[in-house]
Amino acid sequence: MRKFILIAALTLPVAAMAEPLVSTDPYPEPGSTVYVNLPAGAVEITENTVEGFGLFAHAGSDQEVLLASQYLPRVLVVEGDSALLEMYTGGNACPVMFAWITYADGILHSSGEFGTCAEEGDYVVENGLPVFTLGDLEDESAAIAYRYDPATAQITERPVEMTR
Repeated sequence: MRKFILIAALTLPVAAMAEPLVSTDPYPEPGSTVYVNLPAGAVEITENTVEGFGLFAHAGSDQEVLLASQYLPRVLVVEGDSALLEMYTGGNACPVMFAWITYADGILHSSGEFGTCAEEGDYVVENGLPVFTLGDLEDESAAIAYRYDPATAQITERPVEMTR
């Protein structure tokens, strides 16, 4: 398992490209663009200036999904055709949630936001699918494992006991 506190190694730019395809700034400035390079192509994440809240993820010439976040996300990991994003809520009680984006076969989709408001999690791949486990802030002995299926963009939750 890997703890996600600093993710600098996962967000290195691709030197051969004119623009970075994975953003190098873990905390992007407002108004900038977060780039994620996936096998089907680049995904650009920008602020939603049309409705005034949230983010747009763009891929290809016509693929777009809305993401619920107050600020630009931090890319935690790229796994196959998908990327795990840390989404900032703008609040103190629940500062972060998470979302997966997947771009494959010319289609861009999102898991929607998920999480327990915990700011750190454990990431593993189980049976070929990514699992991100977050502690339960109300019960220190419990956690929730979020299994993501990129083929359906669905999250499956299961409770797990924390071992300390």
